[in-house]
Amino acid sequence: MGLFEGGALGASLRALVLGGAGMIVGATGSALAGTPYTVDREVDTVRGWSIAANATRKGCFFAATFQSGTTIELGFDMRQDNAFMLFANETWDKVEEGSTYKLKLIFDDRKSWNGKAVGVRVGKLYGLALEGIKSEFVVDFARYSTIQVDYNGKRLDGFNLAGTRAAVQAAISCTQDVQAGRIAVSGDDEEETPRRPPATPAPREEAKEEKPEKAEKPAAAEPKKTGSVSTGTGFFVNEAGNLVTNAHVVEDCDEAQVKLPDGRTAKAAILARSSQNDLAVLKADLKPTAFAHFRSGAQIRLGDPIVLFGYPLAGELTITGNLSTGLVSAMAGPGEDVTRMQISAPVQSGNSGGAVVDQSGHVVGVVVAKANTRARGDGNTEVLQNVNFAIKSGVAGYFLDANQISYTQEPADADKATADVAAMAKDFTALVICRSR
Repeated sequence: MGLFEGGALGASLRALVLGGAGMIVGATGSALAGTPYTVDREVDTVRGWSIAANATRKGCFFAATFQSGTTIELGFDMRQDNAFMLFANETWDKVEEGSTYKLKLIFDDRKSWNGKAVGVRVGKLYGLALEGIKSEFVVDFARYSTIQVDYNGKRLDGFNLAGTRAAVQAAISCTQDVQAGRIAVSGDDEEETPRRPPATPAPREEAKEEKPEKAEKPAAAEPKKTGSVSTGTGFFVNEAGNLVTNAHVVEDCDEAQVKLPDGRTAKAAILARSSQNDLAVLKADLKPTAFAHFRSGAQIRLGDPIVLFGYPLAGELTITGNLSTGLVSAMAGPGEDVTRMQISAPVQSGNSGGAVVDQSGHVVGVVVAKANTRARGDGNTEVLQNVNFAIKSGVAGYFLDANQISYTQEPADADKATADVAAMAKDFTALVICRSR
């Protein structure tokens, strides 16, 4: 069941009082600052969608105006770790600000959601706003190709959602930059923050600002030295030999290799790497025996069981791989990072880049980091138990889409025995070896 199935969209809607809101796209300047839909900082344009930061929401959104004159905005509101969506048009003058309307969204002519929207006035535009919705809404939105909007039982408009995946990825990256202070949206900053497309991530030194240094660290191997070898984990996503892992696993690699469970070893080329999202894709000079399938439809939930297979502590533990199990313990990472989820499965150095799979064997995340300690207010250090993190599979999917790497999605089927899930994960998982000179 997807996010829109079953009529469960998220938290309750909140009425808005917008006094003096500016235009949705292209509105800048102090006179319009501080409204929930204002472009307070233009960041990028991706596949026809404008990416912008908003000071009020302390996050970013993507927006586009269609031939009908309707504008869609969708993005993150980090004040309460949720999301918003807005449909607005200058001709919808029958929409009254503050009133509640029945709204029906139909995705790909087959999936529908029925709920309520709040009427808003944004400059010359009249809009229908969904506020306080789950952050996962933004990720799930990009899974569809078309959307039809009906309100009060009448057809309002329909839209082609082409390019939405790339726009979501850019909005996520933009929100991370706002939260880390790399993009200033307070209105006080006179210096224009350089625009950076999502495919050109911030340096790793900047990306570390997203996470508390003592609370979370990459679950990678030992730090590299000149002429050193480090290892991590990766998993195949197609039969052509494309492999997903973490960016930090192949950082500063002069030569990368992969080793399969059947003993085969081959060179691997690094096709793409994003330090900001901590993802990389490699191309191995071999054909894997199996490849992973990403989970579609109903997303993993808080408390659902997960399974990890990887190659932790290579050279100390068995070279045949290691299995660990646990639960999804939180749907966000440090600093309310909605691109991450917290898992209770034990993670060791070398697990980085491995697939997190559900009980049916479908990928729902990518292992990225673990937290061992955190500083306390009394000056002492607290040891953290089983506090580990994974990149959500939707984010990994956007990364693969952006780099034109094919992968397979399918709905989760019946739960399998953990031993059967382990066998599946082992077949599509590989040891990643990074050599630096």
